[in-house]
Amino acid sequence: MECCGVCHTDLHVKNGDFGDKTGVILGHEGIGVVAEVGPGVTSLKPGDRASVAWFYEGCGHCEYCNTGNETLCRNVKNAGYTVDGGMAEECIVVADYAVKVPEGLDSAAASSITCAGVTTYKAVKISHIKPGQ
Repeated sequence: MECCGVCHTDLHVKNGDFGDKTGVILGHEGIGVVAEVGPGVTSLKPGDRASVAWFYEGCGHCEYCNTGNETLCRNVKNAGYTVDGGMAEECIVVADYAVKVPEGLDSAAASSITCAGVTTYKAVKISHIKPGQ
């Protein structure tokens, strides 16, 4: 891991506001360098910088996962909450939900995009707002 931001959600998890999560490594605003990839992964390769985001993985077969609403999956896994997150020396991510960080984009700047940036992007996307509005 190169860096990991601290989101207010991390503070909620740390303070036990969502129940006891003792032993889980926090962090869902992370950027790291890919060390290795699993079989069949083509979206990332060793040496790429990639994101660690709040959404870690859905079940892949419920109505929400099958309609592009994975974040509503009843069996969702979240980085830094139900699985270890990015505030570690190394972190495992699911390649389908990790994003390659473009060359030239600072890792610290990119890390905030993994949470607040995605939240605002979704709002813009579903609102169908156009430039200048």
